[in-house]
Amino acid sequence: MADFGEYGGPIKKILGSQSITALDGDNVSTIITHEDQTGNIGDSTVVMIITTTGNCYIEIGSAATTSSFALTSTDSLICKIRSQAVLGVWGNGGTPTITVKKVVC
Repeated sequence: MADFGEYGGPIKKILGSQSITALDGDNVSTIITHEDQTGNIGDSTVVMIITTTGNCYIEIGSAATTSSFALTSTDSLICKIRSQAVLGVWGNGGTPTITVKKVVC
């Protein structure tokens, strides 16, 4: 039986973490990779827990805009992305730091 961790779910392993800094009104696109995968990684997916220190917009698979999913410092977003795909973030006031924890559930 899996242990229930910090996020209330059966997280078995944290693969790593990426930090992204998004300037106010600016898009940053980051490639998300799967640390445990070798060889052809096109079919792998990564489960992510995304948090931020401020307001931002998140877009999975392409560049973020002000129409993308809004995320605040009190939110956590859990989502899945293909390895080597783009995660777009857009700063919305200040310079938020977005933390992407990659996990195995």
